[in-house]
Amino acid sequence: MASGKPLSDKEKAFIAANRTEKFPSVLARHLVMHYSADNNGSRSTRTVQEYIRKLEREAEKKAKVRAPARASG
Repeated sequence: MASGKPLSDKEKAFIAANRTEKFPSVLARHLVMHYSADNNGSRSTRTVQEYIRKLEREAEKKAKVRAPARASG
């Protein structure tokens, strides 16, 4: 993550559930409001962006594994 305290499991679940609905800056603000005990009252937009990218990379990997390679010919 960018810096500071690592994301808690609750924060990760919140980001995963809302990543397509809201901008990372809005998600970071919500994390501060709702999970201040987990993040000492501060959560950067960059941390949220990096976690969203991680989730997207993991989803791409799963999609590649699920899709069987097609043989040509």
